[in-house]
Amino acid sequence: MDLTIHNTLLDTTLEPVHVGIDGGKIVALSREEIPAGEAAIDARNAILSPPFIDSHFHLENALIWDEDTLNQSGTLREAIQLYGGIKIELDTASIVNRLVQAVRASLENGVLWMRNHVDIDQYGKLRLLEGVVAGRKLVEEVFTIQNIAFPQHGLARNPEAVDLMWQAMGSGAEVVGGMPHGERDMEDAARHIEIAFQIAKKHDADVDMHVDETDDPYWHSLELLAEMTIANGYEGRVSASHCCAMAAWEDALFERVAEKVRQARLNIITLAPVNLLLQGRGDRRLVRRGIPRIRELIEAGVNVACGQDDLNNMFYPFGQMDQLEVANFVAHAAHLSSPDLIRQAFDMPRYHAAKIWRFPDYGIRLGAPANLILINAQSAVDAIRRQPERLAVIREGKILVRTERSVTFDHRVPT
Repeated sequence: MDLTIHNTLLDTTLEPVHVGIDGGKIVALSREEIPAGEAAIDARNAILSPPFIDSHFHLENALIWDEDTLNQSGTLREAIQLYGGIKIELDTASIVNRLVQAVRASLENGVLWMRNHVDIDQYGKLRLLEGVVAGRKLVEEVFTIQNIAFPQHGLARNPEAVDLMWQAMGSGAEVVGGMPHGERDMEDAARHIEIAFQIAKKHDADVDMHVDETDDPYWHSLELLAEMTIANGYEGRVSASHCCAMAAWEDALFERVAEKVRQARLNIITLAPVNLLLQGRGDRRLVRRGIPRIRELIEAGVNVACGQDDLNNMFYPFGQMDQLEVANFVAHAAHLSSPDLIRQAFDMPRYHAAKIWRFPDYGIRLGAPANLILINAQSAVDAIRRQPERLAVIREGKILVRTERSVTFDHRVPT
């Protein structure tokens, strides 16, 4: 065998197993010890997991936080305004350089797949997409980027953006995005979604939208998206990110929309770190959390995933491309503290995210591609609590990243 992994814990059951890999596939999965392969890893009871998936990110504007991009109010509105003045100046070399840095950080933390939203509008035209596509080619052997055409400045009354969206789908974008709550009202939001579905159906593409990223309970374009998903026969192929207004909805509205979301098999993607920082800025007491009603969505049978969204920019000055850090934020913000709910948080950037991609072979089983990570933890709560090293990151049987356990205590420190 090309590679063997010994003394590891299977992520779903935590039972000790030994794994053999050959030709990029898992060919042995045994409780009993197996012969060492040409290369061998002693996992020392680390969890063996399929790799993480970042379900929502913006590569083109990662790592551009500096004195010229400071968001003084901390609001989403100011962040969009700041970025609007910067995006027209971004060139391919800058985008590629920062993309590679973000990808390297992602790989170090065990992420192998990413959905990336690229601004498509009358200001940046297709230049940002061109930069991301150029960067994607540099990393495609080790990292998969799926681009989403994102019309941040609307579609309903913006024919130039509509034309650019059609062009983007033939120029490196694979998924149709949207931001219906950015339109003037719910009527225009409905038109926005209709246009997006027209483009998606023409290209047989999935749909993945920024939805209701606002504290204003007026906005419930999520309901429109669910209805149009069913009307277009797109159940299971549509995702809604952010969904912040849900935190301000009355219970009756939530219950009505949640049932439609369930019927449409919409995926909900929470960007908890970023939205906890951006939303509720106008509240003085009982500050709204700015995230979906995650526990209630889970209880309703909705698939909930999570993503990083932004990295060190005017939207969010923090982040380290670690999906365990994101899951930790989600667990805190959504009160996921029981063993079952902690497991849900652990699975959000893994099995739940894999449903969005509709991967046929995600997971650890005989014959599956050997896409694996070793997490230096012994349980879901241990992984989320400590966010420990990813000791190995493996793609199709090839080790891409190795990280050593590096802490050494002086002999005087008690054990």
